[in-house]
Amino acid sequence: MKIQKIDITPEKILDLLRDNFVFIIIAGIITFLLDYRDIFKGPDGIYYNIFFGLVSFFVLYLFKKSRSPFYYSPNYIFFVKDRNDPIVRLEPLLDPLVTKLGLVRYDDFVNIRYRLYPDLPTGIEINPNTGLISGFPMEVGNHTSEVKMRFLGGEYSTNIRIEVVDTLKEKMVVPDRSEFAPPRTVAQLLLREEDVLKREQDLEYSLVQEREALEKEYHIKELSLRSAFDSEKDKLEKKLADSKRAYEDQLEQKNVEISNISSDMKDKLEKLDQENTNKIEELNQERSNQVGKLESEMITALQDKEREFIDFEKDIKSKFETKERELEENYKVEEVVEEEPEEPEEEPEEEEHDYVSMTKAELVELAEKRNLKSSGNKKKLIERLSKSN
Repeated sequence: MKIQKIDITPEKILDLLRDNFVFIIIAGIITFLLDYRDIFKGPDGIYYNIFFGLVSFFVLYLFKKSRSPFYYSPNYIFFVKDRNDPIVRLEPLLDPLVTKLGLVRYDDFVNIRYRLYPDLPTGIEINPNTGLISGFPMEVGNHTSEVKMRFLGGEYSTNIRIEVVDTLKEKMVVPDRSEFAPPRTVAQLLLREEDVLKREQDLEYSLVQEREALEKEYHIKELSLRSAFDSEKDKLEKKLADSKRAYEDQLEQKNVEISNISSDMKDKLEKLDQENTNKIEELNQERSNQVGKLESEMITALQDKEREFIDFEKDIKSKFETKERELEENYKVEEVVEEEPEEPEEEPEEEEHDYVSMTKAELVELAEKRNLKSSGNKKKLIERLSKSN
């Protein structure tokens, strides 16, 4: 879509007045009412009224165009088939005055699509993307269609008309008579035959011209489409190659990063294995040291206990020897001294003891009284005391 330049010509002004005749009447009525009520007084009141009327017409025109600035240039075409008229071409435009004033901006139109209803005569096509209507009409008649321009946010519509006739005679007023009435003379017959032959030749020539024009247009469109296709293909291939190269670069960079990460991980794992090995060796060394220390302590403790036991055994043995010596001496004295025999006294009954509830000191004292070994733990002392009973 293009924005037409402002073109002020007498023909454009007449077309403007003809298309907006209703607005001219409304502006005239407003001017008459202002003059009737004497809104603008003074000698220059008539000029103010005219100025206000023109402003009113201009405002109404802008209001109408701002609501629908879309139109076709031209919006009416008269096509004669046997006159070898050029190809029909209607181009969509935006009103230049509305766009210059900034009421409508071309940048606001996004995703524009064109469609028309009803369809145009055979041979006329519309481009749904650009809105261009072109071709050679094949059907005779007066064809009117409504074209709608849809975009993101709304739509505009306008009407176009294409009138197609076979020959200009259809537009001329001819007397009411049979056109193919039989000639009255041989000369008239020859003239009629020559006229028919000439018309056939002209028709054949026009058909050849139209065919050549269509073939030329077809070749031009084919070449343009092929060049556009080739350019788009080159662009896509270049874009694909760039994308492939960028992807390969990224992939290579990722591979380098992965290899670096794997090497770092390998180094870290080796370092961790070394650290674990060192820690295990340290723990084993520390454990062996602790075990050696505990063994030495246990040996020292056992030696001390054994020494204590030997000392205790020596002490007991010396006491036992001393006691035995005293008993022997007493026995010798009793043999020398004669005494009267006395009746034997009854031995006191042994008291019953609860060895389990007794302490180790009490058990040792009881064992010494019974001349038993007082060494060992509590369990052994209880066994010895129970056997002595």
